[in-house]
Amino acid sequence: MRSSSTWNTSRLANTTDPDVLSAYAYFSVDLTLMQNEFATNPPVPPLAFNSKAIDAARWHSGDMLTNMYQAHNQTNDGVVRDPGQRLNYKGYTWNTYGENIYAYAENVFHGHAGLNVDWGPGVGGMQNPPGHRNNIHNGNFREAGIGVVDGVNGSVGPQLVTQDFATQPGATPFITGVAYYDFNTNSFYDLGEGVGGVTVDVSVSSYHAVTANSGGYAVPVPGNGTYTVTFTAPGLATHQQQVTVSTLKNVKVDYVPAYSPPLISGPNPAGINQSNTYTFTPVGAATGYQWEQTQIVPFTTVEGAETGLANVTAVTSLGYSVIDGSIKFAGNNSFHLAHPSPPTDQFLTLNYTLRPGAGSQLTFYSQLSWANSTQVARAQVSTDNGSTWQDVWSQAGTGGSGESVFTQRAVSLGSFAGQQIKIRFMYDFTGGQFFPQTDGVGFYIDNISVTGADQLSNPFVADIPTGTSFVFYPTNTGDYSLRVRAQVSNRYLDWGPILRVTASVITPATVQFSTPAVSGNQAQIDFDVTNYRTNMVFQLLQASDVAGAWTTNSSASFTNVTGSTFRLTTSIGGAGRMFYRLQAN
Repeated sequence: MRSSSTWNTSRLANTTDPDVLSAYAYFSVDLTLMQNEFATNPPVPPLAFNSKAIDAARWHSGDMLTNMYQAHNQTNDGVVRDPGQRLNYKGYTWNTYGENIYAYAENVFHGHAGLNVDWGPGVGGMQNPPGHRNNIHNGNFREAGIGVVDGVNGSVGPQLVTQDFATQPGATPFITGVAYYDFNTNSFYDLGEGVGGVTVDVSVSSYHAVTANSGGYAVPVPGNGTYTVTFTAPGLATHQQQVTVSTLKNVKVDYVPAYSPPLISGPNPAGINQSNTYTFTPVGAATGYQWEQTQIVPFTTVEGAETGLANVTAVTSLGYSVIDGSIKFAGNNSFHLAHPSPPTDQFLTLNYTLRPGAGSQLTFYSQLSWANSTQVARAQVSTDNGSTWQDVWSQAGTGGSGESVFTQRAVSLGSFAGQQIKIRFMYDFTGGQFFPQTDGVGFYIDNISVTGADQLSNPFVADIPTGTSFVFYPTNTGDYSLRVRAQVSNRYLDWGPILRVTASVITPATVQFSTPAVSGNQAQIDFDVTNYRTNMVFQLLQASDVAGAWTTNSSASFTNVTGSTFRLTTSIGGAGRMFYRLQAN
């Protein structure tokens, strides 16, 4: 961002983040002027994170939340500490420093935009001079500490940000960067993409780093020269990159390994009332996994408010009923959203988890009557269980009486094919004039349905403590969805692709062995499987005592000879007896 502001400027100018757009509108930010001003910033080296500066920044953000203020000076037990004193208190010795604070950020990107754009009362809706932006792009700073605290206390929040910038006396350059999975393939590090636990070694340097949960790292080097940077992590191929440090400036080296989601394989159909083992491909740098099973049935419901709020969740204002019997398309009722004073956003969420297909459509009947252009009806979809939402349909009021009859809407859900989604309707108030009445006014919805989709129910999620397999034990016949997600650092990544399996009554498999063939320390055994099922999983278990604990033999390999006949090859030998058991399911 400091070495080339073009990408960051474009991202800020073209954002669709509603909180940032609201701030642009409130301050009347001139985005063309903003981009022109960014273009005048000379490139400067990247900043390296410093743990002591991070501690100082987090301390101050937490203090602003606790004591409900936004200011650079902190008062604790009668002691006033400015930013430099706080850095010293945390053990950071500096010869220059700067600080940005924002106690009213809505989210990480909103805080980032606020301090970079530096919106405010100046020319073009930006502060003059843009002190926060100038701190970020100040080439005299080598290190940074960012402290973000979530919470609301009085007027401050929901997110408070402190950015401390500094340089130590006699500082040497850093090789710094971030390890991340580029999930959205935009060639840029985004929130939630960092890979922690990656070891970073730099030739010649007496230091090394292990990437933080966010993926960031910084390694000091003695001076100018060419260095080899080596990245290693469990499950990832070792990666090396040469980099040249000149004029004692920091250099950025990112590590972006290819991401492969966990792919499940195993028997289909699965036998009810028996253990069915499934394996999955590992994810690099994963520290753990979870698996999920859900039951699948075709979604055929038409939701028309005939059962009241039984199948929906309404978050609405007091003063009117969400179930309306006077204006409806069919049946006895419809859903109704309005903006009684003071106006706030109104929500109606379907209590179903769905998985649409390529041809799926959301269909519903709606009537938007007596609504201003600031009152917007929306249909939205979430792919992360309601954490974030995106519009799939919207309609703003006309400023007058609007519609007097219901109109059918049909919205393609093909772009969400194969994903688990939630659906909600929102009556959005964007600010300004509005109709506060409720009777016969606002957004009416009826006969909601989704074609070509599955309904997912009875979800069950379990940890996978070790290894890359899990056991599915269905007790009822029917179709099921299985999927796995990896834990990287302190968070879970998105779920991997689903495996759809059918659970049915199945005669357990039996195995008949041929005579083993032994050559050196290798044993080879052919075996035939009765009641073989496609994608059955075989595991060779071993124990030093027939009554002892059985463990998986990781050296065993299985190949198909023909039909239901397979060949097992494994290493043998070593001191003492060993008993073997073949597990097939």
